[in-house]
Amino acid sequence: MTIEPILEAQFFQHSYGFRPYRDPKHAIERCVFICNRIGYNWVIEGDIKGFFDNVDHTILIKQLWHMGIRDRRMLMIIKAMLKAGVMKETKVNEMGTPQGGIISPLLANVYLHKLDQWITREWEEKRMRNGTTIRTAKFNSLRNYSTITRPEFYVRYADDWVLFTDSRENAEKWKYRIKKYLKENLKLELSDDKTLITNIKKKPMKFLGFKIRMLPHGKGGKYIGYVSADKNKIKRKVEQLKKDLRKLKFCPDQEWLITDINLINSKIRGVINYYSSAPGINMDVREFKESLKYTSYKAIKKYGAEWIPANQCYNLAPLYPDRTEQVPAVKIKGKWLGIMSIGFATWIKASQKNQEETPYTAEGRRIRLQNTGKKPLTVRTQWLLDSGYLNLIQGVKSSQLYNFEFFMNRCYAFNRDKGKCKICGDILQPFNTRTHHINNKLPLNEINKVSNLASVCDKCHTLIHKKEIDQTDTRHLKASAIKKLEKYRKYIHG
Repeated sequence: MTIEPILEAQFFQHSYGFRPYRDPKHAIERCVFICNRIGYNWVIEGDIKGFFDNVDHTILIKQLWHMGIRDRRMLMIIKAMLKAGVMKETKVNEMGTPQGGIISPLLANVYLHKLDQWITREWEEKRMRNGTTIRTAKFNSLRNYSTITRPEFYVRYADDWVLFTDSRENAEKWKYRIKKYLKENLKLELSDDKTLITNIKKKPMKFLGFKIRMLPHGKGGKYIGYVSADKNKIKRKVEQLKKDLRKLKFCPDQEWLITDINLINSKIRGVINYYSSAPGINMDVREFKESLKYTSYKAIKKYGAEWIPANQCYNLAPLYPDRTEQVPAVKIKGKWLGIMSIGFATWIKASQKNQEETPYTAEGRRIRLQNTGKKPLTVRTQWLLDSGYLNLIQGVKSSQLYNFEFFMNRCYAFNRDKGKCKICGDILQPFNTRTHHINNKLPLNEINKVSNLASVCDKCHTLIHKKEIDQTDTRHLKASAIKKLEKYRKYIHG
């Protein structure tokens, strides 16, 4: 999006919602850091009433102007989108992900940027007269101003936010001031019922589906921050998963069953990944594990379900090669298709967000590559999977060659090839991607292995299968690409 880099450079560093390379675990880890490093235990759990339904368009357009978006044509387009109700289309689910348009989450951050600035300039971003720049020294200097400045540390994720301070008195003052600011400057209302003041040494606060509290640690009255999953949130997700599982009984054919099982697995994996930053997640999901597995088994029992080790299920083995726990599975075309267990959840230590990590600078992309070991693909592979299932269901490719195994493995091949054509190296897009069988003479049980699949562009795929080619056909290719082309052609034409 054209305006995103301009706005991203100005957003508050501890705003984590709807922003690239940021997610809920960064917000949670920031809260734990405040507990451990600063030690503030009084928390305001903020909730803005009906935020996405009450954004004032005039205020938003003015804010965009102040943040450097001054192209009148762009502002007119955004204004037209606002009139069409783009903000009201956006809802946030229990996992903090936006549902709706792609621009409305960005505009939501723009709108609340004024609140971020106003709160943090009072303490976190306050400029000191003595010119201190080291954070510890700055914090100590701020302590001296505590009589005139109410100390706070603030974290926001979309319209959910928390503010840490040192006393109940200051928490009450901050709540009053924020409520007044929202009403007078942003025409928003703070929900009195849902905005709570909590002493997290006595009771956990709730934020983004997690519970955070401070527990005694060692001697000397020290406390540390501890994160756990909110079991009520998990319970609601599990109940929805059970509803989805029961629908498997009514699949009209195998292809439909394949699609629905993989969709349910993606939802279960989403829950597992989301809560992986909670140290006790394995214990938190234990009470739901068996009931969900039993519901899964009953849902596919009519299709000949059996209990199979997860690492023997074709669709689960690449993700969990060492998992021997038995899961409900059904045999389709000679391969076991399993339903994932929520008990696969394990704790993965989250790290604090590196504020230099961003897609909009070379250094930011380098840090991302260093942290993940992967370059971001220009397109995602879900469309490959979806189009494959659609073809199976509609019978577009009826040959045995284009079976379930093929449509699953083409995604793995695409990721292995980093979204580039194996011959010319061009970036692949949905409209020009072909998955080529390198050796089309292999038996059916070998031909669709990942090692025998190559992601190629439409032009190169045509050249592979063309009976005769000359220099005019390959003049756009480098010498190395021509060698690769010849290698692939030998398998086809001998």
